[in-house]
Amino acid sequence: MIRVVVIGHGGYAEGIKQNLEMIVGLSETMYFIDLTKEDDLDSLKTKVEHLLQDFNEDEVLFACDLLGASPFRVAAEICVNHPGKYYTVVGLNTMALLELTMIEDSDLTVEELANRAVETTKSAVAKFPE
Repeated sequence: MIRVVVIGHGGYAEGIKQNLEMIVGLSETMYFIDLTKEDDLDSLKTKVEHLLQDFNEDEVLFACDLLGASPFRVAAEICVNHPGKYYTVVGLNTMALLELTMIEDSDLTVEELANRAVETTKSAVAKFPE
């Protein structure tokens, strides 16, 4: 099974959770962790590691808000320690996050899912009027 963990600053993760819930409902494979003003890097890492303990051998795709920021750094460090099992994507838009709610019946690997989320974000960006 692939789990998706959304991590971001302030209310980012909670906002994504509310957004998805309003549009398609919540997926049992998605989890949401916010970095609060009270958190430091270690406390965020502890939150994430505590969540991961429940996943056993499942693969994980982290979806973070900002490249290089604390949520990304925590997720990237975990990915380095679990090569091929955990991946991180950054800056996804709502269209890609919506797709991630529907992965339960997917035959994609976690790496393929990460690639698809990035491509969906790229293809969903548009300007109106053209």
